[in-house]
Amino acid sequence: MAKTNNNTNQQVWNVREDDSLSGQVSQVIALLLPRGLLVAGFSLDGDLLTLHYTGYNNNRPIWELAFFEQLFAHEPLLANKANVKGVFILPDRQLIIPDELYDKTGSENWFRKIHFIEHTDVIQHYAFAEAKAHYLIAVPVNITELIRINFNKATMLPASVYQFRNIPTTGAVAQCLVSAEQVSATLHHNGKLLWHNIFDFNKAEDIAYPLMQVIDQNLIPRYQVSVRCNGVSAAGHVVISNLSQYFPGITTGDGYGFTSGWEGAISLAIQLFTCA
Repeated sequence: MAKTNNNTNQQVWNVREDDSLSGQVSQVIALLLPRGLLVAGFSLDGDLLTLHYTGYNNNRPIWELAFFEQLFAHEPLLANKANVKGVFILPDRQLIIPDELYDKTGSENWFRKIHFIEHTDVIQHYAFAEAKAHYLIAVPVNITELIRINFNKATMLPASVYQFRNIPTTGAVAQCLVSAEQVSATLHHNGKLLWHNIFDFNKAEDIAYPLMQVIDQNLIPRYQVSVRCNGVSAAGHVVISNLSQYFPGITTGDGYGFTSGWEGAISLAIQLFTCA
């Protein structure tokens, strides 16, 4: 189900049409991304029951505080704050640093040389043990404070975390998280991280070209690369479908095929849930 007006685009997926479905939600995760919010509701046993996505157009600020404040207050799945298990952020600025090169102060200085950091931004540090690396992201401080005020018991993590958990130990695997205007892309080969980046795109070619470039630079035959894509709503399926022209056999993040528009978002929610 989708509803669009001049200000926002709202989409809802339910595992089944059932009036009692909302009453069965006992665990929730939320994903904040530039100009959008995805909320997923799970049962007590961890079964995904529903997805609610709301986004707004790029004629408004990238992290509009009023948008998130309103949804945090009025989104039905977020009504019971105690149910929120994890809050994830898809940043527009990030840096991954191998453990052997990591130093907190030095890494922040390096980060500031690569990205423009506002005085109202906060730099957050995360250790990814599986990748043997530290991950830095920059997020407006009012967004992080809004999360802490509303969900002080929830785990806060970058959305890319799932791409660094349960890393495939054999073969070449590319993982892409596709939102309305950005993609978080990662390439592993035989368990080794070769590349990670978050960048803007307008069409599938903008994702395919840098991915093919890094594959070729690492002398990996393109046909040997498994490409796994997640989305944040049904709308993202168009981009993923177009991307399959360059990478036949493309699957969801958890390795399943696409039969409708929601599989990418379903896969994303389930993978994020395991990280919370």
